[in-house]
Amino acid sequence: MDPNQMRALDQCHPDILRDVDIDKQFLLRMYIDNIITQAQSEEIEQETTRRAKASKLLEVLPRRGPSCFRQFVNKLRQDYPWIAEKLDTEHEKAKREIPKDINTKLLDVYNNQLCRLVHGLYDQSSVLPLETHPEYLVNQISDSVRILHSRCYRSLGISLRDQDPIMTCLSLSQLIDRKVHCLQNSLTEMKWSLHEEKKKKNKSNIIVLDQKYEKEITKTKKALEKQKEANKKLESSLKVKTKQILSLSRESTTLQTQNQQLKERVQELESALVYQRQSSQVSMITEWKM
Repeated sequence: MDPNQMRALDQCHPDILRDVDIDKQFLLRMYIDNIITQAQSEEIEQETTRRAKASKLLEVLPRRGPSCFRQFVNKLRQDYPWIAEKLDTEHEKAKREIPKDINTKLLDVYNNQLCRLVHGLYDQSSVLPLETHPEYLVNQISDSVRILHSRCYRSLGISLRDQDPIMTCLSLSQLIDRKVHCLQNSLTEMKWSLHEEKKKKNKSNIIVLDQKYEKEITKTKKALEKQKEANKKLESSLKVKTKQILSLSRESTTLQTQNQQLKERVQELESALVYQRQSSQVSMITEWKM
């Protein structure tokens, strides 16, 4: 049931407890018209007194949906027309009246939610007192919603002056999703452009590096050619030096041989000289003796 129907039941609660007889026939008609279920009918019937059964029925009815109220009233109209009439009257009265606590609830919504969204948490100058007149409160809520509406559209980059029917027909959540989608597309395009720029930059860097490496390779090749020529000259010089060394080695061997021969000749001459001296001495001694 809606709040107005529940208020009407509450207002007629004493009358129903006092006058309505919840017997088996009444519960059966309520079950046949699908106002209550069989389990609920049995639960009500288990109560021992008439008032307890009526009280249990009033506990069950609010959970049976908004159409249950009108069916219940029509059912009461057959046997209890004065209660049905009072239910209708209280229902119409409830629909016309504003609940006493509605201003307090609206004030709580404005001060604790809407005011913080529009003016900030620490702006106490916009907070309304408890005795605020309902008309002034409604105007403040209307102004705050209008400001919030304008700010939301402005933050999403939407101009209210354009009166774009596509934009004005969408809810705020749909507009936010649309904005996020646009931003994601822009980000994707930026990433793609950045990727392409990196590819171009990498290609240009590769070309520069290739040119640099080609110069270095050419320079290295020239250095290698020079080194090869220097190596050839060194090889030629080494061959000449090797020949000279071989020639000197032969000459050294020849000189050693000649030196050995000279030594042997000197020894022979020394031996001959010694022998000659000895022979001369012997001859002189012989002559002296004679």
